[in-house]
Amino acid sequence: MSEPVGQISIEQWQQFEKALRFHAQAQNWDKLVLVNQKMTDALKRAGKPNSRSQLLARQSLARAHQQVLQQLHQAKDQLKQEMTQFKQQQDGLAAYQLTCVSGGVDND
Repeated sequence: MSEPVGQISIEQWQQFEKALRFHAQAQNWDKLVLVNQKMTDALKRAGKPNSRSQLLARQSLARAHQQVLQQLHQAKDQLKQEMTQFKQQQDGLAAYQLTCVSGGVDND
C-alpha cells in the first residue's frame, strides 16, 4: 500500500520512534531534542491520520514519546538527588577542614 505524495510513511513514524528510544537510552539529550523537534514538525505538517495504519503508527509513537518523557523525568530526579548529595558532602568536607585548621583534629 503506497502513501500519497507528501504523506509521512509508517516507516518514517517508526524511525522517529526508534530515534527517540535510541537517543534517550544513550542519554544524548541534544540529539533527543533535535529528533523531538523534527517529529513535532512532521506531526504538524501531516495533520490528522487518514488511515488506520497511520493512526496505529502515531499511537505507537505517542507511547514511545511518553516513555521517553518518563525516562527524562527519572534522569532529572536522579541528577537532582546526586547534586544534593554532592552539596551535602561538600558542606561536610568544608566543616571537617575548618575543624582541622582550627586545631580540633590531629591528623598525625
